[in-house]
Amino acid sequence: MSISLRKHAAMFLAATFTVGSMATFGAAALDQPTAVLSSTLNHSVGTVLTSAEISNAQQAMAKAKASALKAQQDAAKKAQEEAAKKAKAEAAKKAAEEAAKKEAEIKAAATKTAYNQLVASAATARPVAYSTTYLASDAIKANATALGNYKLTFYDPCVACNGNNQALTATGTTLTEGRTIAVDPSVIPLGSRVFIEGYGVFIAEDTGGAIKGNKIDIAVSTHERANELGVQYANVYLLK
Repeated sequence: MSISLRKHAAMFLAATFTVGSMATFGAAALDQPTAVLSSTLNHSVGTVLTSAEISNAQQAMAKAKASALKAQQDAAKKAQEEAAKKAKAEAAKKAAEEAAKKEAEIKAAATKTAYNQLVASAATARPVAYSTTYLASDAIKANATALGNYKLTFYDPCVACNGNNQALTATGTTLTEGRTIAVDPSVIPLGSRVFIEGYGVFIAEDTGGAIKGNKIDIAVSTHERANELGVQYANVYLLK
């Protein structure tokens, strides 16, 4: 075999040996002694290689080893970056969840406070009329008992409407516009505070022979006003 051909064969086998060793043994194969390389190459080529040829093969192996090491380092760096990116995303997600939970807790507390204030507020005399001011709030919807849609009628203290001219309710209180309503006590207990959407808070103080089931009679001051308001429908909530 000519020297030129032998050199080419040595370089080819060195490269083949390097790639094969990396694939089979990983980085450990790159640490094999020069004698092993020399023996393998000499056996494959069938003749003794010169020291220069062995040196070239060693350099090729060292270059391959350096490339493999860099690839390992790059892969490790990429894995670290991906892990850091994932950890950052998870931390951001957790922080967002905690913030949302805290916000929900604050909102729930504020809603409960608003509801308690409504329950504790006095149901005082006032003109009865529909107003969007009295639409059911989140506090009412979240804490009160929804009774459904009720038929609303109106009555006054006259004998025709109230059965007596003393303006007395079934519970012994004075019939008062803006406070008194007549209910079916089997559905709404007497003494209960009731929110009628569009009309506000009332107290179940009275009853009536025609007031059964989902029907409420709202007290007003005069017979003319009772006739004027006629019949309405609204959602009703039991506050307590």
